[in-house]
Amino acid sequence: MQPQTPNIHRAKADPMKTKSLNLAIAATAFVAVMPSQSFAERTETAAQALVNRAATALGGAENIRNVHTLQLKGYALTAYMWGTGGTITADLDAPLKWQANNALSYSWDFDNKRYQTKYRSNFLFPFAAAFGHAYYLDNRIVDGDIAYNLTEDGKAFRVGYSTPGPLETDGAYDRRMWSLTNPLSALRAALTGAVKASNYRIAGRHELIDLEEKAGRLTLAVDRTSGLPHHIQWTTIQSNLGKVTYTTTFTGYTPVNTLLLPLAAKTTLNWRNTVYRNLYVDGYIINGEIDPLAAPESVRSAALPDALAPTLSVEKVADRVWRISSGTTVLEFADHMTLFELYGNQALAQATLQLARTIKPGKPVTELIVSHHHFDHTGGFRVAVAAGLRVISQRNNEAILRELASRKAPGVPDALPAGGTFKFVGVDEHLTLSDSAYQLELYRVVGNNHMTDAIFAYDPKSHVMIEGDIGTAAEDWQFWADSYQDNIEKYGLTVSKISPVHERVFTHDELIEFIRGGAKRVANRCAKYAEAANYLPGCPAFMHRAW
Repeated sequence: MQPQTPNIHRAKADPMKTKSLNLAIAATAFVAVMPSQSFAERTETAAQALVNRAATALGGAENIRNVHTLQLKGYALTAYMWGTGGTITADLDAPLKWQANNALSYSWDFDNKRYQTKYRSNFLFPFAAAFGHAYYLDNRIVDGDIAYNLTEDGKAFRVGYSTPGPLETDGAYDRRMWSLTNPLSALRAALTGAVKASNYRIAGRHELIDLEEKAGRLTLAVDRTSGLPHHIQWTTIQSNLGKVTYTTTFTGYTPVNTLLLPLAAKTTLNWRNTVYRNLYVDGYIINGEIDPLAAPESVRSAALPDALAPTLSVEKVADRVWRISSGTTVLEFADHMTLFELYGNQALAQATLQLARTIKPGKPVTELIVSHHHFDHTGGFRVAVAAGLRVISQRNNEAILRELASRKAPGVPDALPAGGTFKFVGVDEHLTLSDSAYQLELYRVVGNNHMTDAIFAYDPKSHVMIEGDIGTAAEDWQFWADSYQDNIEKYGLTVSKISPVHERVFTHDELIEFIRGGAKRVANRCAKYAEAANYLPGCPAFMHRAW
């Protein structure tokens, strides 16, 4: 039997009458229940009635139940590092950087509670690591409550429950919630009992209900005029932001077989009104063949990665200077210890802070130097605030750091569930930290198109430079190759060693060769693409030195 397109009534409707009718239906659904029901029971009854009405608007409850597999084909743009977490400056008006998700496919196996997202990624801005421009295959699957990834050559490895990172939070919880962030999947789950609908209420132009299942709770908003799902909302955790709310709004409903499905979805965050993802749908395939999504036995029997504690080591760089393998440099003053950066996420930061306290047990860790605001470099910032550390950074970063510290995270694992405050020391161009035992110079970074509000540290006795993203962001491509030498020349420094956040400890000569190789690779890559009339962001790389 050929799929049928639903009949669409095109007569001009009176919006006031339609709205009044919808309100009357909603009111009837809410009050037409047994008087003996409790308030919770009445809202649950009204919630199920809303599910039924939305299902009718989408194409009918029976047609929705008869969808067993669904594929969405399209492409997306995702904000790099949650929006302002990856911008050149933390200013509210700074333009965002974007990650393209091409050759995108979402697949649902509804009967077995399996879901897959698959796409190839490319950063639409100059990125120092090759993976950012490699169009690598990102193939993520959740099978019930087990999440795993598939590599290009078919190797499977297990993913944790919900792991926050600078680019995203991902895991079995998050994938299950994303699997329900679609009008068809959400309503089908409510119709089949996979989720429980409850807590009916009205908010402005929308009727709202909660959808609850083992993974967590979502809120579904239905347009009171059209009866179609308008948006779906749920929360996750994020190392820099605490508790984050996603709101995904659906637009462009179009007939697909017997149903109406959206051709666009925009996901925003409850932080700076950030647009987190724009999804553009090319089309849907209903009840077609999809990839096998059952988790292999090797994945099912694997340990949950979330439970694996990070293994860290300490390297002595110079007198009173140590580097922890997480990227933090520890500096010893007469009566206290200072950290340069708490990188990554809160779990890594907790382990780093704990290890740093063992280097000189009699001296407390009292300060954190933040090189710049990017979310990989401030992934452990909330841990520092919870520990009462004084924060030192470029003065323009104070506003975003206070904003990050003030965000709350009730009911989830987080170092600052109620938010927090801290003492801040701002660096303009130069600041000296010193006592009777040790001296450290802090300078503002120049000549770097990756970050404008950044600082680095310099130990004038041992000639050690401590930095993040000046010369060591990654080995592959050096888009801001001149920055390291620009800074040491501007401030008249003699550098013998570099203790970086990324990479390993370098001598000055080693770092020059490291940068030289990346600069040549960038030049060759830009030239190769230019020959094919493909002009990439950041090409030709802006350099004034002959590398």
